[in-house]
Amino acid sequence: YFINVYAEFCVIVHTCKAKEKAYVCYQMTQESTRIEQIKSLTKESLVVEALDRMEEHKVSELPLVDDQGMYLGLLTEDALLDAIDENASVIQGYNPAHAPFVRSAAHAFEVLAIATQFRLTLVPVIDENGLYISAYLLSDVVEFFRGTPTLMQPGAVAVFSVEEAQYSMVTVSTVVEQNDAKVLGLWLVQPVGAGMIKFILKLNTEHSGPIVQSIQRYGYTLEGLHGDLTFEQDYQNRYDHLMNYLKY
Repeated sequence: YFINVYAEFCVIVHTCKAKEKAYVCYQMTQESTRIEQIKSLTKESLVVEALDRMEEHKVSELPLVDDQGMYLGLLTEDALLDAIDENASVIQGYNPAHAPFVRSAAHAFEVLAIATQFRLTLVPVIDENGLYISAYLLSDVVEFFRGTPTLMQPGAVAVFSVEEAQYSMVTVSTVVEQNDAKVLGLWLVQPVGAGMIKFILKLNTEHSGPIVQSIQRYGYTLEGLHGDLTFEQDYQNRYDHLMNYLKY
């Protein structure tokens, strides 16, 4: 389970054997994901000016504000490139329905969710009154996740599917720890069918064979395995044997 309290989230794992709760927490401060000082556009801004600034910041959108600094929405590069007169106001490329944003206390997960949902390179940050503050760049959010042990620490990555009624994070984590390993990350992904759950499991070991086999005994189907040295060596040995057989 994930608990999002402003800028903190915790993963709570119930270990059945010890009947205890293990809390693995990570606190994200606002400094963890840098907020870029991206200057907004106004209705007086010109199309050519907006395109030049997009090129400067390497983004495909820029925020538009009114005279009081209230956030109006995002101007996209595609809309501005379609403008007939590049020396005209950017308002001709304005779509009031395209106004994604996050609040200043948003977690990196929320910023990434907005960026992927709307396919953005920049996510505006506004305060409780609707005033534009600044923006997150997608590259900065990705950098935050890149710096976490979940992505940086070596380990096997297994993809499983299971019926929704059978899925239990407690079971998975218990099996992993019973095999003297740790869960570095677990992500739910698009299910393979109705009533099914598919998830990616990142471990802190590159030898996941016993763990995978134990999880499979609970009715989980292995969809893929990556970064496992034992599996890769076995695959290489089988390939070498096949090549030697074909030679003769």
